[in-house]
Amino acid sequence: MESRSTAAISKHVGTLLRFGTAVGLADGILLDRFCGGSADEAQAAFAVLVQRHGPMVMHVCRRILGDRHEAEDAAQATFLVLARQAGSIRRKDSVTAWLHGIAVRIAGRARRGAARRRLRERRVAEVAMLAHRAVADDPEASEIASQLHEELDRLPERFRLP
Repeated sequence: MESRSTAAISKHVGTLLRFGTAVGLADGILLDRFCGGSADEAQAAFAVLVQRHGPMVMHVCRRILGDRHEAEDAAQATFLVLARQAGSIRRKDSVTAWLHGIAVRIAGRARRGAARRRLRERRVAEVAMLAHRAVADDPEASEIASQLHEELDRLPERFRLP
């Protein structure tokens, strides 16, 4: 166990000695290192970008979504977009504004999706409640529902699931 931690520490120290610290570098330089550097250099540059801009992205997502868990998902999605599109950012000195715009769009899309999901769930619950009331009030409907469930149970599982 100790040899693993020693190896991990020496790897980080080696990266630090080869590439130096990335903390004080401008966003454009970090993006260049992320896009064109070695794997260790790219990882270190991306980590600094996440550390530097993560709180702002999280704040934007939390403000739009309200829910901490949904905001965390949206913030992660924002940084996935950065990882995929870092090379296509034209104004490398304005990463903050770029990330803000991406975070707003992703969080807004998540909020609209959650609203649609809640509406569908509410409609399904209302239909189920009405069907349950109709079956409870009519003994003949109750018998038909019972027979229907028996027949459905006889179907193979791949036909039953839908």
